[in-house]
Amino acid sequence: MRLIFTFVLLISVALIPLTTHASSSGQRAHVPTVPENMELLSSIDEIAALYNSEQCGECHEEIYEQWKHSGKSRSFSSERVLQAWRTFIKQGLEREPRTDWDGSEINRMSIKSHCLWCHEPRIKYATDDLIVEIIDNIITAADDPDQAKRDASVKQLSKLNLGCYGCHNMFALKDGYWGNTPKVDAIYGPGKNEVDPENHNENVEGINQTLTSTYLTESKYCARCHHGCPESIPFWQCQSIYTSYIERYVDKGGDKRCQDCHMPIDPEIEMASHSFPGVHDKKFFGDAMDINIEAEITHTINNYENELTPTLWLNVILTSNSGHGLPNG
Repeated sequence: MRLIFTFVLLISVALIPLTTHASSSGQRAHVPTVPENMELLSSIDEIAALYNSEQCGECHEEIYEQWKHSGKSRSFSSERVLQAWRTFIKQGLEREPRTDWDGSEINRMSIKSHCLWCHEPRIKYATDDLIVEIIDNIITAADDPDQAKRDASVKQLSKLNLGCYGCHNMFALKDGYWGNTPKVDAIYGPGKNEVDPENHNENVEGINQTLTSTYLTESKYCARCHHGCPESIPFWQCQSIYTSYIERYVDKGGDKRCQDCHMPIDPEIEMASHSFPGVHDKKFFGDAMDINIEAEITHTINNYENELTPTLWLNVILTSNSGHGLPNG
């Protein structure tokens, strides 16, 4: 007799509520932090060219290559992301008329301030017409029966990503995206020893100063996108990988930050790694959990049929070494 044991992991995608700092309306989501003298951008190419990460790679070669091969560089165009957004738009935002927390109408444009800003922070500089174009590309990339059209949309969307400027400027201060606005012409580093005030001024177009932000070293920095809810919302109303980290790890005595595991110091460059390993990294995921399986061949008795059935008893012991629940994301 062949016994098949199937373990099914049901991974749910949490559609996290919008932070109260932003409106869900397409017209108002970008208002809080766009400089008054800056014109909004009307094409994907213009967004992609704004503070392009490639210019950072001219000096930070190793870090740029790490980022380029990480999920952050594909944050706007991976198949999983596009399919999740398609479903969120069609089964969530467009399903029935309703209002958001601020009283505004929820529609497909709401995805800008619910999802897109974390996957491509520069999206706040986009015109509403460009957001419409991006949404159309998302639907085409996920659903169009024509493979050529799907590929063309993915190619366009792949120009957008979570790059250097997003993390080292737009998210570099607490509530920096919506309220506590960073200086637009600055690059923020995590510590004084790693910040050269003159370097970016000479080498990076549009950047005139380099500043320190210790917020980059805090786990709350990661929570901006990996939690998404305002601090006023209790954890039980907004479960996420960050709430799991706090409740299952920090509150029980854990002292490691997100960065300690996902951005460890790379000894070759003596700086934090920008590879951002996660479940997609087999070794990293393997180290996150110990699995011990004890098996015993025996039999069970069927009293009704007077039969002995060959049986395999399994004792599976899972030990998590992770700072949050698994699977999660």
